[in-house]
Amino acid sequence: MKRLDFRMVGVVLLAAAVGCKGDPTANLRTGVNSISLVPDLMFIDEGTTKAFEVTIRDQQLNPVAAPIEVTSVDPAVVTVEPDESVPSADNANYSFIVTAVGAGQTKLVATSGGVSDTATVTVLPTSFSGTITPAAPKAGDTVRIASTALLKFTAGATVQGPAGTTVTILSKTVDLLTVLAPAGTGAWTINGVDVTYVPGLTVGLTTAPITTTGSLWAASNSWQTAPNITSLIPAVGGGPTRMTVAPVSPNNSAVCPEAVLPFGSSGPCMMFRFDLAAAANVSFSTDWDGTAATDIDVYVCADSVNSAAAFNANCFEDGGAGATGAKPQTTGPGNAYGAGAHWFVIELYAGTTANTYVTIRRLP
Repeated sequence: MKRLDFRMVGVVLLAAAVGCKGDPTANLRTGVNSISLVPDLMFIDEGTTKAFEVTIRDQQLNPVAAPIEVTSVDPAVVTVEPDESVPSADNANYSFIVTAVGAGQTKLVATSGGVSDTATVTVLPTSFSGTITPAAPKAGDTVRIASTALLKFTAGATVQGPAGTTVTILSKTVDLLTVLAPAGTGAWTINGVDVTYVPGLTVGLTTAPITTTGSLWAASNSWQTAPNITSLIPAVGGGPTRMTVAPVSPNNSAVCPEAVLPFGSSGPCMMFRFDLAAAANVSFSTDWDGTAATDIDVYVCADSVNSAAAFNANCFEDGGAGATGAKPQTTGPGNAYGAGAHWFVIELYAGTTANTYVTIRRLP
């Protein structure tokens, strides 16, 4: 029987080891096979930046060195550029900075060695970009707020003026809000804006600062100290003119002289005097910001002998047309007030209100 030569076994094992030296999967390393994008679904606020990582991989998902190019499908939504503060150490892992330019949704495309992959980027709005007409309205003017292709108005949309004042909405569709311009300068906030490219997302957005021209009138609850608005009474064939009145309450909480008013009014009031050189048909149409529970009455009083008794005895010159539950309230229409001094009275009969808007017309 032959003896086993252990020296020969060692040689065979050594030869086998040499034959297996190296990576047995080396033939699978075929260069760029895939690109990993992190994150591949990104949400970012308009005007901000976010980090974006890209890794080039081979068929076994190992990082592989290769050049990379990343572009934005829509640079009006986002731009992308290499993060120079984080250079690639292995030319396989790369860092980029994504900048949100405008609201919308787009894709980032990464390409290397003929291989491409994408990441979806959604830019959320941080301000309202629709058109507001006129851009510098007078207090009490009708203002049109138009939606955009991406931002629409919900059925519950509301508008707030400077300092959070409630803005009266005259009409509302998904594409257009028609409102009364509040007094004051500052951004308006539009609540209930539907971000159409993100299903189910409704937000509140601010506008750029809006300057409302015209005076914010503050009145007295006394006919003797009421400011004179004769200059606002339109000439024959002219007008209409508008005035915005500071809140009847709480800024002015005093009531009219109820002890002698014969018609039972009970709320805080403001009075404005106007003088007519001759009899004229004048109409005051009054609207206001406030809740559905708010009720404002308006009326006109006269005084021919400068006495409280005469003033109160000559109220409701319009026959009470402006003291109903309607919104807006309108005196007249077109009452022929005689020559002399008259007082236009706004009474907060119930509820609360912010600004009140008066349109004055001269009728035939």
